[in-house]
Amino acid sequence: MRKLTPVEAKWNKTFHMLSACLWGGGAFAMVLLHSMFSPVSGEALYGRDICLKIIDQYVVTAGAFGCLISGLIYALMSNWGFFKFKWLIIKWAVNIGFIVFGFIFYMPWLDHMSRLSGNAKEMVLQTPEYLRSQTLNEITSFAVFGCLVMLVWLSVFKPWGRTSPGK
Repeated sequence: MRKLTPVEAKWNKTFHMLSACLWGGGAFAMVLLHSMFSPVSGEALYGRDICLKIIDQYVVTAGAFGCLISGLIYALMSNWGFFKFKWLIIKWAVNIGFIVFGFIFYMPWLDHMSRLSGNAKEMVLQTPEYLRSQTLNEITSFAVFGCLVMLVWLSVFKPWGRTSPGK
């Protein structure tokens, strides 16, 4: 396969960085919504849940897929490859893991929360079903943001070398 030209590599890097900003910024916004906003009414609770759902579906998901696509371009059309470096393998695993986890667990929790808060308003805060989804969502939001900070650190410091010398 052909390699990226220097200009194409810069555009791919730009797309990758913008995608990472979307993903990280969306994750940080969700952490802030969980930790800084205490709804005082059923409508505010429902509004917060819908905001979380929209941020996740349109900002976080777009950023995660943008990183995946630009990472694929890097792997296929540059000297980075898929598995040449240990830190790169971790980035692949985290990116794919987050996408899969998001679709299987995180998005359904958000859907469940917004559906319950839309129907029961503030009374939903007394139901174990809602509280379980909310707690799982909060824990996961903080964990995702922490992992994204770790991915930025890995990208900057590239702490581990090649998987096999000479490849």
